[in-house]
Amino acid sequence: MKARKPSPTEVAQKLGEAMRKGPNVPRLKTWGDLVDNLKKLKVTPGEAYRTVQEKLTSDNTRFNWKMIRLTLYVWERVREDKSGYLKPKIDTVRAVVKTRRFEDFFYGYYPDLKFDEKREIELLNKLITEKPGYAYLVEGYYLYPGSKRLIPQKHLNNVLWPKK
Repeated sequence: MKARKPSPTEVAQKLGEAMRKGPNVPRLKTWGDLVDNLKKLKVTPGEAYRTVQEKLTSDNTRFNWKMIRLTLYVWERVREDKSGYLKPKIDTVRAVVKTRRFEDFFYGYYPDLKFDEKREIELLNKLITEKPGYAYLVEGYYLYPGSKRLIPQKHLNNVLWPKK
């Protein structure tokens, strides 16, 4: 269920109240206070660590995970192309998500989450079929499996969007 968007009047009233009272941020003086507040918010230690790591470091976990998924998909398409038959995209997506390698990477990036194969199939399919994902399906991001040679754009186009 989607949250209801507050009306401008409700927002103004809430902001007015916040301006009168001041900030409503708990004062955390000890590590125990932090742990207690995280428990109240039902945040697991893994979630807390991942959130802090993403905010404090330049390592962008979400971008890296997206590129790993796209790379595994591109490699599978290259392998299919080499064998002479490109399966439908959804079949390739299913094959990629069912691999042990995909699951290992998933747990490497999100150790505190449960692996849901059906959800991951939907997410990868959405990533490769919708326009925002196309920006990452270009030459320069992908190497041939087991080599340091870039996959040229012409080959990417052939395996990702084959001519019928």
